[in-house]
Amino acid sequence: MSTSPDGLLKYRPEIDGLRSLAVLPVILFHAGFSLFSGGFVGVDVFFVISGYLITSIILAEMSKGEFSLLRFYERRARRILPALFVMLLVCLPMAWLWLDPPDLKAFSKSLAAVPLFSSNLLFWRESGYFDAAAELKPLLHTWTLAVEEQYYVLFPLLLMAGSRLGRGAIVALLAVLALASLALAEHGARQESVAAFYLLHARAWELLIGAFIAFYFTWRPRSVEPSLQAQVGSLLGVAMIGYGVLAFDHATPFPGVNALLPTLGAALVIVFAHPGNVVGQVLASRPLVGIGLISYSAYLWHQPLFAFARNNSLVAPSPLTMLGLSGLSLVLAWLSWRFVERGFRDRRSVPAARLWRYSAGASALFVVLGITGFTQQGFTQRFDVDPSIMAAFEDPHIRDACDTNYDGKGWGMDFCLFGADRQQQAADVAVFGDSHAEALLPAFDAAGKRYDRRIAHIGMGGCPPLLDVDVAVGNYAPGACPALAQREYDYVKAHRIKKVVLVSRWTLYTDGDYDQSHMSGYFLVDQASQTRTREASRAVFEKALEQTIDAYRALGAEVYVVAQAPQQQTSPKQLYYRLARDKGDDAERTQRLLDGLSVPYAKHLQFQHYTRTLFAADSARERIRLVSLDEALCSRQTCLIGDSGSWYKDHDHLSAHGVERVTNLVGQILQN
Repeated sequence: MSTSPDGLLKYRPEIDGLRSLAVLPVILFHAGFSLFSGGFVGVDVFFVISGYLITSIILAEMSKGEFSLLRFYERRARRILPALFVMLLVCLPMAWLWLDPPDLKAFSKSLAAVPLFSSNLLFWRESGYFDAAAELKPLLHTWTLAVEEQYYVLFPLLLMAGSRLGRGAIVALLAVLALASLALAEHGARQESVAAFYLLHARAWELLIGAFIAFYFTWRPRSVEPSLQAQVGSLLGVAMIGYGVLAFDHATPFPGVNALLPTLGAALVIVFAHPGNVVGQVLASRPLVGIGLISYSAYLWHQPLFAFARNNSLVAPSPLTMLGLSGLSLVLAWLSWRFVERGFRDRRSVPAARLWRYSAGASALFVVLGITGFTQQGFTQRFDVDPSIMAAFEDPHIRDACDTNYDGKGWGMDFCLFGADRQQQAADVAVFGDSHAEALLPAFDAAGKRYDRRIAHIGMGGCPPLLDVDVAVGNYAPGACPALAQREYDYVKAHRIKKVVLVSRWTLYTDGDYDQSHMSGYFLVDQASQTRTREASRAVFEKALEQTIDAYRALGAEVYVVAQAPQQQTSPKQLYYRLARDKGDDAERTQRLLDGLSVPYAKHLQFQHYTRTLFAADSARERIRLVSLDEALCSRQTCLIGDSGSWYKDHDHLSAHGVERVTNLVGQILQN
C-alpha cells in the first residue's frame, strides 16, 4: 500500500514480496540453518513495514477527518487476533502431550501473557533470545506481537494529540523519540542485550522508520517512473537486508546501530521499489507475493512447530526434519490465511460486536488456562515420576545465606564458607569459578567436613575465575566478572590461602557447544581484544589462564584446576520424564536408552581437547594440579547421563546424584 496524492491507499505487491524476504530468513534461522545466522533481522524488516503501512492508513484517514481510534483497534484485532488464537488453540494438546511439567508450567505463563500482549516482558525476564533454552519455547516469537501492540496503543494517541501542531512538528517530535530509542537500543545491545532485544523502548525507532516513510510520501508523492536512483536504491536496500541475514549472528550487538542495516535496507526498498525496476518486479512476482500474503500466519506457526519437535525429541531433530517443518509452516500458514484471516477481515461476515465478543472470550480462556497450568505446576500428575529422581534436578541453594547482598548484575556477591565448622579460623582452601563450581559445592562441603578443611567460595554463573577478562555478552554489567576475579585474588592474598581450586565450564568460553555453531555470546574479551570470535576468545583465554596461574603461584598458593565434567547432548530432565511417561519399559531397555543417549567418551574428549591440552601442558610443567572427574562419570565408551537417577541437572551441571559420585575425587584435593 502507499498514500497517493488524493489520500487513497493503493495496493503495492512489492510490499508483500518484501514480507517474504522478512519471514523466510526468520523461519530458516529458527530452524537452525547456519547459513541464515542473521535471519532474526527479518523481524526488524517486519517492524519497518508495519510502521509504514499503519502510519499511511492513519495519515490518510486523518487527512479526510475520518480517523477513528475504535475502528483502528478493530482493524488491528481483525488482523492479529483470529490467527493468533487458532495457533494457541492448536498448541494446547501438543503442550499437554509433549511438555514435561516444568516446561508446561513455563508454557502456561506465556499462554497467559500472549493475549495481554506482554510476552516480551515475560521472555525478557526469563532468558535471552539466543539462549539454548529459548528455542524450546513454543510461544517465544510472540514477543514481536507484544512490541507492536504496545507501540500501537501509544502511537495513534500521540498523532492525535499532536495533530494541531502540524505535521512538521509531529515529525520533529517523532525524530527525537526515534533517536532516543536508537540510543537506548545501542546502549542496551552492548550493556543489557536481553532488555534491548525484547522491550519497546529499544525497538520503537524501527517502527518509526516506517512511519517516516509514510510522512515522506505525504509531502512527496511516490514516483513509479523508471530512474537510476530508484534502481540503485532498491538494489542497495535488498543487499543491506541480505548482508544482515547472512553475516550477522548471535554475537552481533543487537538491536543497536547494527539494526540500521536491515531497517534502512527495508526503507530503501519501500521508497524505491516499483514495477519499473528490477527489485520491484522480482518482489511483485507471484511466489514472493504469495508467501508475503501468508507471512503473518507463517510467522505464527513456525516457532511452535520447531519448539514442539525439539521438545518431543531426545536428540536434536535433523536438518531434513527442520526443513520439512519449515515447509509445513507455510502449508499451515496458507490454511490459516485462507480460512481464518480472510474470513475475520470481512466486516459483513464478522461484525465488530461479534469480533469483540470472540476476542474477549478467547483472551479470557487462554489467560485462565495459563494461570491454571502455572498454579498446577504443569500438572505433574501426568507423569508417574519418582520424587527422589526429580529432586536431583533441584538447585541445592547452598549459597542462599551468603547472597543476601547480591544485586543480580554481578555486584554485592559475598564469600561463603563451607566444610569444617571452625568459625574463627581462616579458610584453608579457596574454590573459585562459575556455576560449575557452585554445582560442586556440596562435594567440597562434605569433603571439607571429612578432612577438617575450611573452604571459601565465591563465584557467579558465566564468569570464569580468570584475572583481567570479561565476558562480551554475559549475564552481568560490564566489568563485573573481572572485578569478581580481582576480589578472589585479593582474598587469597589477604588470608594467605595456600590452595586455590579453579572450576568452570571452560568450553563455554573457548568452544561453545558440540555443534560448534555458536558460543551463546560468552566470548572472552580484555583491554587488548574486544573481538567476538572463537579464535579471539581462545587467545584471551590462554593469556588469562597463564596470568592467573602465575599470580596465585606468586602468592605461594598451589593451584588446582578441575577439568570440566563431561557435557551431555540430551536434556537429562526431559529424558527422565520420558522414562517416567513410558513406565512400561523394562530395566534393560531403560539402560539401553541411557547408554544410547549419553555422550560417547571419545566425543567428550574431542570437545574438550583444546582446554584439556592447555591444562595438561601446565600440569606437566608442574604449574597446576589437574583434576579430572571422568573416572567417576565415564567408562571407556560412554559418559553416562545417569542410572536409576540422573547424574546431571541439565546438559552440563552435575545433579546431587552426580555430585555424590565425584565427592571422593574432590576429597583428594583437600586430603593432599
